[in-house]
Amino acid sequence: MKRILNIVLKSALGVGIVSLFIFANQKQKQTICPDFIIEMKDEGIPLVSRYYIRQLVTENEIKVKGQPLGDINLEKIQNVIAGSPFVKSVNLTIDVNGKVKASVQQRNPIVRVIDKTGNQYYLDSDGKRVPISHEFPARVLVANGKIEPVSGKAELPKKGTTDQPYKLLSGDLQKVFLVTQQLGNEPFLNALVEQIYINPQGEIELIPKIGDQSILLGDTVNLKEKLEKLKIFYTMENRTEQWAAYRLINLKYHDQIICKKTN
Repeated sequence: MKRILNIVLKSALGVGIVSLFIFANQKQKQTICPDFIIEMKDEGIPLVSRYYIRQLVTENEIKVKGQPLGDINLEKIQNVIAGSPFVKSVNLTIDVNGKVKASVQQRNPIVRVIDKTGNQYYLDSDGKRVPISHEFPARVLVANGKIEPVSGKAELPKKGTTDQPYKLLSGDLQKVFLVTQQLGNEPFLNALVEQIYINPQGEIELIPKIGDQSILLGDTVNLKEKLEKLKIFYTMENRTEQWAAYRLINLKYHDQIICKKTN
């Protein structure tokens, strides 16, 4: 008898807990959203503002503020925001007061590409192409020269393809990305170089901010070693006055720096 009574009490308690959960869930669905908060998690150079994200949601006829939580389609909001080529990721949450919050992480542009036909776009730190932002033009390295145009618009992220998205780029853009990435790891060289140029032979040249030199890297083979040689060359004592005398600094060859003077 006591055992049966315990089973009945446990069953009643379980039903009570489920009922309370259902009631609380229904009540939350009826709660009116007092605010829609957009948080921009900028880890690099900003591309778009909160206004841009809010406008994306509005243009897709999604209402958030003033709506019952049960009527707000969080999945649709997630897809709309994540569909922007400027957005790397987005996370949506609802706090205890019913406020809906979108935490948006933007893509981080590292180089501005101008192909041989004049089309422009960014490459981000993941190796993805990103359109030029008219809201916040990014002040980054510029890459131009014999860069073949890419058909279509800047692609959206494709999950499950590769853990190194830059390998999906064309050969020219892979060169640009690898050089930009390596320069970003060297503060001195990053401050020194303002342009990456792909010459008519398809070789990589760097254009420094000071002087009239061209720095010929050739290809990306032994790239780290080539840039280390360049750093040593520019930081050696008594080199400052000599820079102006050189037209070309050639780092193509292993363990050599070949300098051509201005005629």
